Amino acid sequence: MLHARAVQSGSRMGSTTSQRHRNSVLNALFPPWTPAIRRGLLALAVACSVAVAGLALLAIAEPRWSVDASVERSMQSINWGPLTGLFPVFRWLGGPAGGTYMQVGAIVLVLLLNRRAWMLAIAATAGGIWYSLIVNLVNRPRPTTAEVLQVTEHPGAASFPSGHVIFITISFGLVMLCVGHRYLPRWAIPIGWAIVAAVVLTAAVSRVYVGAHWPTDVLASMFIAGGWLAVVTSIRWISDRALDPDAP
Repeated sequence: MLHARAVQSGSRMGSTTSQRHRNSVLNALFPPWTPAIRRGLLALAVACSVAVAGLALLAIAEPRWSVDASVERSMQSINWGPLTGLFPVFRWLGGPAGGTYMQVGAIVLVLLLNRRAWMLAIAATAGGIWYSLIVNLVNRPRPTTAEVLQVTEHPGAASFPSGHVIFITISFGLVMLCVGHRYLPRWAIPIGWAIVAAVVLTAAVSRVYVGAHWPTDVLASMFIAGGWLAVVTSIRWISDRALDPDAP
């Protein structure tokens, strides 16, 4: 009888230890639940959504909007100098081949340098699904040489939005959020975001310059990616550990 009690007690202790181990693993992976949000970022995300909806409706109603064509011709007539040497890089980086490496590389970099940000990394990268949803919904035709000065690239999919700009914005923005905010001194964070903005704007210009997209395509793409990054970062349960090293 004493032996049976000892076995029973040992079994309970083993079960308790196992439960504690499982709880410690879950606590290490997932932060304590909180419904708190960053209202400023959520408001920014809503504003971006409204802008995207307006641009999408415009693209559906006026797929070959004359203002778009005029702005594109103006952009293509500018001598962009050394920047044009980067345009093929952005073409590869945001495309089907290079885009995969870029997104995987961004996630790996985050996991290596700030592994507590894994939830934000996955949530942010998932924003790429918006491209597939919106491009088929709007189904906008691409520019032609009858409307713009040059078309040197002929992608197969519809024009609105630009997948290149969406994926580049999300990947560079993710690295800045998860790595830049952790390692850069406070005074350098605005500089980091300025660099991200410069990369995104150059990518956007490159897509218009080669005639692959209309200006409103790339503008909407920046709103899509920026809005998605804002909405996932506004959820503190997802982003607190990424942005605050002292978060539980």
